[in-house]
Amino acid sequence: MKLTSDEAYSLLIEGLENLENLKYIQHCRYVGNLAGLIAGELGLDADYAKTLGYLHDIGRKISHPLHIYEGYRFLKENGYEDYAFICLTHSFLNNDMECIGGELLPPDSKGYAVVKDFVEHATYTDYDRIIQLCDLLCLETGGTTLEERLADIDARKGTHKKSAYHRQVAFAQKQAIEKKLGHSVYDFYPLLNTK
Repeated sequence: MKLTSDEAYSLLIEGLENLENLKYIQHCRYVGNLAGLIAGELGLDADYAKTLGYLHDIGRKISHPLHIYEGYRFLKENGYEDYAFICLTHSFLNNDMECIGGELLPPDSKGYAVVKDFVEHATYTDYDRIIQLCDLLCLETGGTTLEERLADIDARKGTHKKSAYHRQVAFAQKQAIEKKLGHSVYDFYPLLNTK
């Protein structure tokens, strides 16, 4: 089933009213908006990128600690198979289950085998890379620097043996996207509040 960014945003906010959920909705909104701006300038489908950005954390509606798997499952069960992948790929850089900010996904957690198999065999696209970067550039208050966001993740979720590797890959992705753009991704920040 196809989704526009407006439909994805409606799906994201459906049934969510408390303050904690508003933070996550704002984060997803900024990720989607930034992704749409970057994709559009790169000649990609801006609305599709925006849709993926809005949906990447939708699993938080079900379970914050398991949001990666729960978002994937939620979208698949509701007929949005073509978008479900972003729930899995947005957190793991380089097809590596340990190239993640914060704590590692415990091997005994619900859906671990599904996530691991998918991530390790996925062919990441420009859209995956854009959402991964935008997720690392946006807070619920708007855009931030990559350094500040990674420090925020480390402070809230801790580090592990591959945290430095994750940081290195994140900066390389930012640099690669900026090279394609010909300017800093931070140049888009004044435009993030538009939906």
